[in-house]
Amino acid sequence: MSNSWDELLRMLVRANPQDFVSLVSSGTHYLSDITQKLITRTVEADFLCKAAREGQEVVVHIEFQRDQNKNMGKRMWEYNCITSFLTRFPVCSSVIYLWKESNIVEPPYKVTLVDGKVIHIFYYDNIFLWETPPEVLKQKGLEGLLPLPPLTKDADKKRDSVVSDMINGLRAVGKEDLLALGYTIAARVYDTEDDQQWIKRRFEMFHSQLEESWAYREIVQKGYEKGIEQGIEQGVEKGIEQGIEQGELKALRPLFVRIMERRFAELAPLAQQQVERITSPDLLSSLIDRLFTIQTSGQARQMLMEIEQTPDSHS
Repeated sequence: MSNSWDELLRMLVRANPQDFVSLVSSGTHYLSDITQKLITRTVEADFLCKAAREGQEVVVHIEFQRDQNKNMGKRMWEYNCITSFLTRFPVCSSVIYLWKESNIVEPPYKVTLVDGKVIHIFYYDNIFLWETPPEVLKQKGLEGLLPLPPLTKDADKKRDSVVSDMINGLRAVGKEDLLALGYTIAARVYDTEDDQQWIKRRFEMFHSQLEESWAYREIVQKGYEKGIEQGIEQGVEKGIEQGIEQGELKALRPLFVRIMERRFAELAPLAQQQVERITSPDLLSSLIDRLFTIQTSGQARQMLMEIEQTPDSHS
């Protein structure tokens, strides 16, 4: 699974832990997140939390997976055993698969000797979102899952209704802060040029809400920390996809111009011209950092003119 999907789903589950716990383990009640605590002790799970199931304290373990992985059973077994050892609680493990794949490893995972004797057998759950009816995620009490219907059954055949229902559902339950995540997920799923233009228009009216939401700020921050955030004009979903996965110049150039436009609007045309000369993502990232420290338009203009003399630019 790519890093961008990891980040998206981790943000969503942290914002709505009970909803995900209910999805993978009906009747189980979330108590507290212990993911970071155990990550520091070698378990790098996507999500771990303490929960109560029929009066018993347990740990709920969730992994988000985009691609099939032949070692997934072993990985789940290892995380389960280590987490159980560290917490002294039984651990309920589930994999939520986001994208349709074949040859997915099915539970249980077995450890056997060469003579066939089974010495370990481990059960976990596989949840395939593409087989899940969108109505399942629209149930009362699962409102935090509303950004996910674009990944559900037959969603690719009814883009308009799925996205509209997602937007209306989030607004109806007062979760507009999740619109940024819904926007990003939809843009990753419906990825043709026509789809992208439609989605952009559909979310246009919520632009200010997107920018003000915690999810948007966290997405942008994660992209910027890696030096590959993309400009607002091209959408949050491109910042994650092109930034985190690729780190390409085309993800940085719009950001550079956008920052220049906001700080020194009169220099935006020159910035657009000069940024095309840069061929090194590292150089462009350093210039973005430098741009935040510049105080005057004169200094900004000088920086732009110096681009022609740098070894990692071309004419």
